[in-house]
Parts: sequence; C-alpha cells; structure tokens
Amino acid sequence: MGSPPAGAVALFLFLAVTVVGFSLAMLLSRNFVHSAAFLAAALLSFAGLNALLGATFLALLQVFIYAGAITVVVVFVVMMTRVGVGDLRALMQPQSGWAGAVVVLFGIGLLNALLAFVPSLGAAEPPTTTTSIAYALLTRYAAPFEISSLILLAALIGAIYLAKEAR
Repeated sequence: MGSPPAGAVALFLFLAVTVVGFSLAMLLSRNFVHSAAFLAAALLSFAGLNALLGATFLALLQVFIYAGAITVVVVFVVMMTRVGVGDLRALMQPQSGWAGAVVVLFGIGLLNALLAFVPSLGAAEPPTTTTSIAYALLTRYAAPFEISSLILLAALIGAIYLAKEAR
C-alpha cells in the first residue's frame, strides 16, 4: 500500500486545521449567531474530511442534517429565547466551576466504561451501503449511537430551561 498523494495530505491537513479553528472560534465567540455560523463552518469542514476519506454518504448526512438542520435549530432557539450574554452570566452560579469539574470527571468515567464494553474498533472493513451502515449503527455501534441521542436530549432540555428562565 503506497502513500497518499501530496495534494490529498495537504487537503486533509487544511480541513483538519479549519475544523479545529472554526470549533475554537465557535467556543470563544460572544455572539450566539456568530457561534452558530462557526458551528456550521466546522461541520462543513468535517463533511469535507468525510468526503476526502471516502465516506461520501456520511459527508452528505453531515451537510444535510448537522450543518443544515441542527444549525438552523440552534439559530431559532437562540432567537426565540432572546438570551443575551448578560443573561447567561446571571444564570452562572459560583459553583459552576465545581459542576464543570464533576462533568469532566463523569465524562472520563463514561469514556472508560465505554472503552471497556465496546468491542475493539480496530481496522474493520468500513460499511459501504446504506443497509450496512444502518446495521452497524444498530448492532456494533449501538452504545455510541444511543449516547449521542442522550446528548441531543440534554441539549434540548437545556434549551427549554433557558427559554423558561428568559420569561
């Protein structure tokens, strides 16, 4: 197996740097609408990485579902709740640092538990058809798939909490 072409490596490095850059810009931005735009740009760059690695179906899903629908929902939630930066600072409590530490420790424990119970993710043959992707998601990768749905549920509950606090 030979080495990849130099152009592909350069494109991969460019897309990887843009994903990290836009992600950091999203986290550090004080404007919610700008953060949503940076999120969309990071997700589009990640879709480019998927396409470059040969996962065209995942790249299309990334563009349509995440960069399209999820970003629009985030913008609508921000605009409907009308939560400003000052309002978020009022929601922060002195114990938020401790809460963040607990969340990080819980995440590390959850990751350790997942790595212990999920079978080795070695160099397996990637699924190529939509049916094989669905089968892999519902059998081998069922735990990470369900955890991602719990993360989306937590985000929805957080948005509802912010909407209720704003009234």
